[in-house]
Amino acid sequence: MSFPLAIFLGLVQGLTEFLPVSSSGHLVLMQKILGINALPVFFMAMVHLGTLGAVLLFFRKELVREFRDPPEAGKLLKRVVIGSVPVVLVGCVAQQFVKAIFGNLVLVGLGFLVTAALLFWSKRLALGQKRFQDLTNLQTLTIGLFQAVAVFPGISRSGATIVGGLSQKLDRESAFKFSFYLSIPAIIGANVLQLKNLPNLTFLPQSLVGMVAAFVVGYFALKLLQKVLIAGKLYCFSGYCLLIGAISLAFSVKL
Repeated sequence: MSFPLAIFLGLVQGLTEFLPVSSSGHLVLMQKILGINALPVFFMAMVHLGTLGAVLLFFRKELVREFRDPPEAGKLLKRVVIGSVPVVLVGCVAQQFVKAIFGNLVLVGLGFLVTAALLFWSKRLALGQKRFQDLTNLQTLTIGLFQAVAVFPGISRSGATIVGGLSQKLDRESAFKFSFYLSIPAIIGANVLQLKNLPNLTFLPQSLVGMVAAFVVGYFALKLLQKVLIAGKLYCFSGYCLLIGAISLAFSVKL
């Protein structure tokens, strides 16, 4: 793996992990376009670590404030645990199936179209007033189900969970925060699954460069997404997802 490719893939990961356009779908599409059979496991783990760092840096003040108040911290942890149950179950049950279909551009294209539909639906959802601490267990599980669906490539995790939160009457800021609080155990869990089969530290320098690129771009992607969401314009990403879905389907026919 060359350094320019590592930087490019790190930028793609950092940008698309947080914007509601599916990082997994973009990486599959990039692999097909660039003729890459499989990305190194260690590289993928490191760029995910970069995006995790971006989340922790972006929400550092909120997380410190939450954990200074034990009752609020307890509510947060409870909601994150309950919301993470569906993705853990799907990951355990469907892990091999997801791996088997991961490179299928037809399914990736359809996943992008699902993301487009979810984002467009957000335009029609009434503005809620709830904080995520006020969610019931059932509402939290419902948002978790949106996240679980996003294990399939082409379906955006951030887009699905934010729309899931809005559908449960969260206010936009709370939907934004809860989506990325849920991402912390999801990213850690994905890294553990990747690294348990790691044979050796391949492409270490390139992986570190990719990690830094994902971290920097990811941080600014979070800022952009927050502004777009608070302005009520999340649906604007649906057009892009329609386009990239059509491109994926077109490439599936060509390839």
